[in-house]
Amino acid sequence: MFLLTILFGLAVGAEVPDQSKQVELIAPTNCKTIETTISGNSMQGILWDGQKITVHLPACGAPQLYDHLLFTSKQTVSAVVKQLWGQPGDVLEVLPTGHFTINGVKALTPFKRAYKLLGAYRTRFKKLQGPLTGYLVLGHPGSLDSARIGLLQEKDILGFVKRDKPHG
Repeated sequence: MFLLTILFGLAVGAEVPDQSKQVELIAPTNCKTIETTISGNSMQGILWDGQKITVHLPACGAPQLYDHLLFTSKQTVSAVVKQLWGQPGDVLEVLPTGHFTINGVKALTPFKRAYKLLGAYRTRFKKLQGPLTGYLVLGHPGSLDSARIGLLQEKDILGFVKRDKPHG
């Protein structure tokens, strides 16, 4: 259990009667994590084959942009990990070059190269242009990410690995 003391004051150096209050911040009691090991190289550059990761289960809160999502879909046999690049309401734009942006930011592969859609993947993404209705996840082009399986729905997300930027 954490305690946070908040002090209220009007001006620097002003004499203020003690108006401190204690506010309790309680972490969700149902927040659990699991440890798992990466198998494969489709996220090579930021996650490595054999690397152990700590996955926060959905009760820990909502994933944020650039977190790694652990998910399943009808196209997968086992759980898959990819990076979250777009959430419901974010805006996807496919450029004539086959590159694309999410909220005006050009999507990158784990090796920091512009992600480029080819052939049927470009056609599929053009149908998704505009505000997203699900979660857009990316790995290397050709991996089992949103270019192949489409947008993820919340029910498909098993958990997430916290990150604060697109690439380490």
